[in-house]
Amino acid sequence: MDEYDWIADWYASQRAGHMGVPEVTTLAASLPAGASVLDVGCGTGLPLTKVLLEHGCHVMGVDSSRELLARFQENFPHVPVIHAPIQSCDLQARTFDAAIAWGVLFHLTHEEQGHAIANIARALKPGAAFLFTSGDAHGSIDGEPMNGVPFRYHSYSVDGYRDLLRAHGLTLEATHKDAGGNVYFLSLKTG
Repeated sequence: MDEYDWIADWYASQRAGHMGVPEVTTLAASLPAGASVLDVGCGTGLPLTKVLLEHGCHVMGVDSSRELLARFQENFPHVPVIHAPIQSCDLQARTFDAAIAWGVLFHLTHEEQGHAIANIARALKPGAAFLFTSGDAHGSIDGEPMNGVPFRYHSYSVDGYRDLLRAHGLTLEATHKDAGGNVYFLSLKTG
């Protein structure tokens, strides 16, 4: 998203906190040693890619923002990245033990979310986990500003995500909301 290029410095300064760290730490601790993890919308890599690497995971980052990927590569020069939107990127015939998408899917239209989830699901090994955040009520908001730049937000209901995941071979295992109001969806690839 070009919008993140416009606010990259501000966004990088905001992501130094701990949002998502407990959830990604729990996921990383459940994975086998040396697990391969796709970090969708990896941004600068802080703090979530760092958590995955600290747990011995092999990470590949995907982001559509050149500016955020440049910061990611400064932070983690040895971690491979793809500059592309997740709904249409070529994941290079790789397969992953898990994928995370923190603060990403809700910026995509409902149709784009379907394409993104399909692309991620194709890249997951059977039994792999997919952890993502989004809203928990069906709807759309266009033009809500973040640091003065208008962004779009689209979400399905929990049942809507359950159906969308199921359509792409994933089973919704759990949801929860953190203290910051972020809703986490944990799903597993079924076959």
